[in-house]
Amino acid sequence: MLFVVNRNAGNGKGIRVWREIEARLQRFGTSYTACITATAEEAESRVRMHIDRHPRTSVIVIGGDGTIHRLLPLLTGTEVALGIIPAGSGNDTARGFHLPTEPLSALNTILHGRRRIVDLIQLNGEWTLTALATGFDADVAEAVNRSSYKRWCNRLGLGSVAYLLGVVETLSRFKPADAIVRVNGIDHHYKDVWLTAIANVPSYGGGIRICPQAAPDDGELDICIVHGCSRRTLMRLFPTVLTGKHVGLPYVTMLRGQEVHIESSIPRVTYGDGERSGTTPLHAAIVPGRLQLLVPPKE
Repeated sequence: MLFVVNRNAGNGKGIRVWREIEARLQRFGTSYTACITATAEEAESRVRMHIDRHPRTSVIVIGGDGTIHRLLPLLTGTEVALGIIPAGSGNDTARGFHLPTEPLSALNTILHGRRRIVDLIQLNGEWTLTALATGFDADVAEAVNRSSYKRWCNRLGLGSVAYLLGVVETLSRFKPADAIVRVNGIDHHYKDVWLTAIANVPSYGGGIRICPQAAPDDGELDICIVHGCSRRTLMRLFPTVLTGKHVGLPYVTMLRGQEVHIESSIPRVTYGDGERSGTTPLHAAIVPGRLQLLVPPKE
């Protein structure tokens, strides 16, 4: 198995977690290969070479959602299993798949877990594992990524606080726009759309349960559209989103389908797995059974 360590993940958390994991592997006498990386390009190069030599290997990422997202093209449709030991700021991938977040518990899943075949989202020819965000939530991600407070929140282990600060920053300047959301070829027209989320797992954005019914192996995309409400109403929405209770509100529409096309009267930035993935218009589709993921054994 290959451990890919993003030394810069979580403001240095990646390398700290690796030292803990490495000590345990040596104690167990486990055979492994490791590469300590500082850039996504370096990680891609090392993983590609390893997969070429070991086509049924496991690739274990010690890092954040961005590192996982960048490696998806190398793992998609192969016999390589992806393992995750979270060391980023959001860790939405681990959360979405109910993976352990404590390093040694995550290692136990790697060593004794099972392979689960999961779906992927394809957006304009690129792969996303957890969710796509377009509109207000994507603008929040953009604000957080360029902020100074993200670094400090990460150092304090308060990644969700950074997201909440981003919400406050974005709320004052964001303007909702009319949109057409086409699901499985059927157009749905909405006025004053704040956000459209396309999910493969229930949560994103540091634990927000945007599509609580989403399952990563059902061959379906879950779509949440928030529309036709005021800023004050939107703020009242956020506590309900943390528990998934927003789905019954009159200004929230939930849809499901295999393909989604979104057009907006104002071009909207789109984020996939917390990484910038372009702007609207966008076309996304679910592709079943494209990735093998290491998960805890069945009880």
